[in-house]
Amino acid sequence: MISRRRASLKDVAALAKTSVATASRVLNNTGYIAEETRKRVLKAAESLSYQPNLRARGLRQRSSRTIGLLIPNLLNAYYTALADAISQLLTEHGYQLLLSSTRDDPQIEENTLHTLIGHDVDGLLWVPTAGDDQRLDFLQSQRLPVIAIVRRIEGNRIDTIVFEDFAGSKAGTQHLIDLGHKRIGYIGGDVKYSSNYERWQGHLEALQDAGIPAEEALIKLGALRSSWGAQATGELLKLDNPPTAIFVASNVIIPGVMKTLSRSGVSIPNELSLICFDDLDWFAYSNPPISAIATSHTRIAEEAVNLLLGRIENAREQEKPSVFKRISFELVIRNSTIAYGQRNNLKYYAAIK
Repeated sequence: MISRRRASLKDVAALAKTSVATASRVLNNTGYIAEETRKRVLKAAESLSYQPNLRARGLRQRSSRTIGLLIPNLLNAYYTALADAISQLLTEHGYQLLLSSTRDDPQIEENTLHTLIGHDVDGLLWVPTAGDDQRLDFLQSQRLPVIAIVRRIEGNRIDTIVFEDFAGSKAGTQHLIDLGHKRIGYIGGDVKYSSNYERWQGHLEALQDAGIPAEEALIKLGALRSSWGAQATGELLKLDNPPTAIFVASNVIIPGVMKTLSRSGVSIPNELSLICFDDLDWFAYSNPPISAIATSHTRIAEEAVNLLLGRIENAREQEKPSVFKRISFELVIRNSTIAYGQRNNLKYYAAIK
């Protein structure tokens, strides 16, 4: 039978013919150690394939040097980019990331929160699915720094960093209005989540300010899935008076939107203008390039990591009131949006009936 016992610090010290304390100082690079002794310890550690027991070290130091991150979906390109940016920043500060996906299931989220806390993470970054008082009471009872990102929880009881969803969506809709579009389709996610709700409200306010009635048939709210984008687009195109432009409120939805438009033979932007909240790399290389509301996952990662580590490492910061911050956006105009008068024809309306 193969032994699964790992080499211990005591084994390294014995092989190097030195004390455990000396071996520890060498491997942790602390204190003065004679060069000959240092070489012996490092050689012994290498020959034994020694790996420090980080869990035991965490118990001694009262720090695991790990941060938990809960996101709703690993298939969402924006969330994976955000997770990667957070991971790199934490590594630079000597922390490791524990990443989990909740699939926007409240029970999975609750179980995962308990599991991460059970692993003694030093802090949590969390895209909330459920933000009920009982869950927040539990998290605060753990005296663990927690930051909600991307989505906010009503009451802002914990640190929160989100995008300017309302203002960004309003700017995107206003761009279409400025181009002369009055029949604007809107395809968004479930409005029980703050980001989706605020984008929807921003769209509605832009219409209201322009004196354009918000027509229920032009607004499609559903799950953040590509399949929903495909379904919603098909429903919009089948209207007796279809939209001349569509605002897509998430990058997750847009592949389905474009799939339906392509299958229906709708030319972008000649027959329909298109803009998306979120800006992915491939948008610039699409045919045509897609106009977008660009939000920086790098900026939100930096703000979240800096705030969280400040809470963890500075006792004074731990007692300060919760922080609420919005990350700004940029309206990126590309070739998928043109003025209403530039549209070549309306033949596709008849073709899709």
